[in-house]
Amino acid sequence: MRAEGVTLKHGKRIGHAVERLVGAEIRSGEGRLVFVFFCNLLLLLTAYYVLKVVREPLILMHGGAVSRSYARGVQALLLIGFIPAYGVLANRVAPDRLVNWINGFFIVSLAAFVGLGQLDLPLGFAFFVWLGIFSTMAIAQFWSLASDLFTQAEGKRLFPMIAAGGTLGGIIGSQIAARGLALLGPYELMLLAAGMLLLCMTLTHAGRVEMNGYRRLQPRTLAEPERDGRGGFALLLRDRYLLSIGLSVLLLNLINTTGDFVLAEMVNSHAASLSMGAADAEAARSRYIGAFYGDFQTGITVITALIQFFVVARVFKAIGVDRALLLLPLFVVAGYGASAALPLLAVVITVKVTENSLDYSLQNTVQQALFLPTSRDAKYKAKTAIDTFLVRVGDLASASLVLFGVTVGLGAQEFAWLNAALGAVWLVLAIQIGRRHRELVAPEHQAPSDLVPIAVDASPRAPGSESVA
Repeated sequence: MRAEGVTLKHGKRIGHAVERLVGAEIRSGEGRLVFVFFCNLLLLLTAYYVLKVVREPLILMHGGAVSRSYARGVQALLLIGFIPAYGVLANRVAPDRLVNWINGFFIVSLAAFVGLGQLDLPLGFAFFVWLGIFSTMAIAQFWSLASDLFTQAEGKRLFPMIAAGGTLGGIIGSQIAARGLALLGPYELMLLAAGMLLLCMTLTHAGRVEMNGYRRLQPRTLAEPERDGRGGFALLLRDRYLLSIGLSVLLLNLINTTGDFVLAEMVNSHAASLSMGAADAEAARSRYIGAFYGDFQTGITVITALIQFFVVARVFKAIGVDRALLLLPLFVVAGYGASAALPLLAVVITVKVTENSLDYSLQNTVQQALFLPTSRDAKYKAKTAIDTFLVRVGDLASASLVLFGVTVGLGAQEFAWLNAALGAVWLVLAIQIGRRHRELVAPEHQAPSDLVPIAVDASPRAPGSESVA
């Protein structure tokens, strides 16, 4: 008994130390719940980053770099059909079971890739398409469940802590993949990732059990929300708040991907100028680009982790979700404006490292918190449409913009101005989303005893449709 007491005390001390480190406020009875969700997201992102590295040799050996662009389009087309089918499933299956069914599908798919790979079939293109859908779908499902189970106040306090698990998972997954490819090979790493997803399914069930136990300790009860039979696209198009979030995500990906092009153009030009006169100019250029992007990604990883662990929770606590939503758009306007006014590689590098780091940490956590005051159907069906289809539409829009710009002779400086202008549009949209978010969470502060999710859809419904709670 004494040993158990000492262990419990040590566990509590560690929990309080982590709580102080991150700046999150974890209340009595929430520690195990947060730990389960933290570990679930850590494993999910570890699996994804392992698979992300695996896909590169497969796509380059069986399709080449050009096929990557085609794969983005195929992903978007498949999602157009997948989102309605997912909506039908979401109407009939309990949330935690739905998440595990989707993860189960991805595990079976991975096993199929491993089996086909033993036959030496060219899987690069198909696996690239599959991973693009998995990366958006699986993560969206995790956050749908989290925003469904946690209340607005709980999510605001605890989401930064949970999201830190994803940041840590990205670091661990990259390291496993970097060393694992030489030791195991791509298909063995696929099986390793499938095992991680099996653990995620176990943790998803455990999270639901922990939440049920936690709710039984509360003096209040969570009313069962009414359901809306409409699909994700219909919910998205009929609600201004959800549509605004969707457009915001589209703009974010459009700006970020276009910014990647600006950086790539400047790095390529700089590498060409440095390699002029070298004995093997092509090899020297390739070495410079490889070394640059290695350092670039390392910098993003480190800064993302620092922001997630030390800044996000404190920002949420100091200014709230609605104002935190404005920070990345403000930086985009200022950063790309500076890049356009002073088109130097050092400036663009600073802007892209900061932009990506803020996106992967603060902005990602803010976007998940925006769904806390929405209906259950919005959290699953509309959120899935946003986090999968509209993300890919943003990528395709960037590809179209770059194609048009290159055709008419635009350079890196002009693209930077375009991104600054798009950032200004995004900022206006973020202000509107923040204003609506404050309206949606206001009832919770006025009636703290009510834990029923707040309806966001006030639009007229078709005859016979159910209302959204």
